[in-house]
Amino acid sequence: MNYGHVPVDLAPHAFVPVSVADVDAAAWTHAGQRMVLVYGDPIEQAVGCFSYSQNEIRRAYNRPGRRPVELPFDEYVFQQALPSYAKLIISYQAMAEAVPGAVHIVAEDVLRAEPVRVLSSILAHLRLDRWQTAMIDAVVDLSRREHIMAVERELGRSLTGSRASRRTATWSVPESVVKAARDPTLRREALALLASMGVNTAYFEAPPAAAAFQADATTSGSA
Repeated sequence: MNYGHVPVDLAPHAFVPVSVADVDAAAWTHAGQRMVLVYGDPIEQAVGCFSYSQNEIRRAYNRPGRRPVELPFDEYVFQQALPSYAKLIISYQAMAEAVPGAVHIVAEDVLRAEPVRVLSSILAHLRLDRWQTAMIDAVVDLSRREHIMAVERELGRSLTGSRASRRTATWSVPESVVKAARDPTLRREALALLASMGVNTAYFEAPPAAAAFQADATTSGSA
């Protein structure tokens, strides 16, 4: 990974050069700067990452000590997933406290349930609310899973992955993981750990719908 560059998808060039020091120095130097975080449920995120890693073939995911599948699910949640997740949430919490009104934090479940309303609120926060409601409706419609998958099939790669050719892989979530993820005790302990790290757990008080923990799912992986 070259941390001096940011990968650019759907562009004629592979990377855009970036100065990390300049990016850090530029943060919040203008009163109009805005930030948005769309966050997922921590347990749901852990289930997805844990299960995806089982069939991941890329070397970076298969090095000793890197594969979550080498740990029992509950150990993975508390030793790897939650500490990493806490860093993300805390960074946005800190920005929201340091620059009031500049950071908009949105639950992924709410965006899924009310995409037009939430997307409109995000655009308004970014001061891009010149878009008409009909246009937002069209964007939401075109963003449906079947449309995205059709585009990916035509391109031959994932829209969220690298420039390498992609293949569609089907992976299954072990039933033991599904059962553990639905355990209210695991959730309470997970929220307690996040709280001890400084995360505002009010973001996660309502558990995701049971449908979020499917025994089977489809994702895109490298060829």
